[in-house]
Amino acid sequence: MAKRSKHLGLGKAAKTKKKQKVESSEESAENVASNELTVELNDEVDADDEIAQVVALWQTYSKSEKENELVLNGIIHECDRILRNSSSNTDESKQDAIPDYFHSVYALALADLALFHTEEEKIDKIDEFFQASLERIELGLEKYPNSIDLLFAKSRILINRIPLQYISKLTLESKKEELKLKLEEKLDEALSVYGNAESKAIERKDGTTVHFTSENLTFLEALDDLLDIVDNFGKEKGPDEDDDDEDEENDEDKDDDEDENDVELSESHPLYEIATSDKYNQWWRDHTVSFLDQVSVETNAALYRELCKRLGQSYLQEADIPSSVYTTLTYDDDYEGITELQGLTTSEAQKIAQELFQTACGYFEKAEDKDEPETWVPVAEAKISLGNMYNLEDPEQEKLYKDAEKILRRANKATQGKYQDILDNLIE
Repeated sequence: MAKRSKHLGLGKAAKTKKKQKVESSEESAENVASNELTVELNDEVDADDEIAQVVALWQTYSKSEKENELVLNGIIHECDRILRNSSSNTDESKQDAIPDYFHSVYALALADLALFHTEEEKIDKIDEFFQASLERIELGLEKYPNSIDLLFAKSRILINRIPLQYISKLTLESKKEELKLKLEEKLDEALSVYGNAESKAIERKDGTTVHFTSENLTFLEALDDLLDIVDNFGKEKGPDEDDDDEDEENDEDKDDDEDENDVELSESHPLYEIATSDKYNQWWRDHTVSFLDQVSVETNAALYRELCKRLGQSYLQEADIPSSVYTTLTYDDDYEGITELQGLTTSEAQKIAQELFQTACGYFEKAEDKDEPETWVPVAEAKISLGNMYNLEDPEQEKLYKDAEKILRRANKATQGKYQDILDNLIE
């Protein structure tokens, strides 16, 4: 498999926190407290239910940009207060009223504190936060050994710990023996816990898919980010590469410099096993497909389309190598007489690329939203790429190009010319 689509990685998220800390320091704590610690409860949430309130606050925070440590500390302090009150209560029924998902919220909040302590002088605090969060998970599992919520939460904590606590300390010169642990084993542990949670969630006797939500999708997003960090470890970055609003059109210029930035990890490097194994990429795809199978487009269209988009991008990127081999051997005069490139013949590369582009196109079609023109364009681009894998003037190629042109004209009209360049390149 090829590289996955890029998302905001944990390393970038941590840098964002640093920047936001400086900016927010000018605000008064009083204003932050009054504005940020307020949360609207859904009608079905009992305003007198303190556990429901702290869970609602966590859900609001987790869906935000996670900019303010004060909110996070407020959640943790409230969780601690609820637990202390429960422990001191002589009514055993009230002691037993703490549900499994409360422990999940408490643990995840503790783990998120690590994002605010990535500065070098505070790096040791990260281990404390992750240790405390995992201890909270284990305490919850002692009481609820079959809790799916706790297993999903544990998997998220384990996957987030790898880049923040371990990879952040590495350089290109780092050696496995210096780290005193195997990162691939840490990653395997996280995948195993998630796989266990996933299996239990699918096997629920009541047939519900309540656990397959955008919140638990964050594990697969974190894995995607982690693998991207490994893929790009040690490569030089431009000064603006971490900016979220970076123009995508600069990607082609960056591709020209890829060879100059290629970095080969030594076999003794802690990331070598992960970097050279394709099993993690395949695991991500297999479990993303499994996640998609549990999501209904009727009840959660946005999540369904997001999953389809990610899978489409995955297949599109995997097609990079075979499509490049096919076009090079077919059209590049410098390779005339050469019958094989990167272990593929012309016909083999053509067939593989066609299958991958076709699969990508299928997922992009499922990701379409009739009201969002930007979701139509990936379908057109996949069709163009697929058409390029046929011989010139092949009827199938012509059909794919016409289909793509029709989609682009519709999208271009709906966006007042946003996709004119792509359309012009196709019809020239």
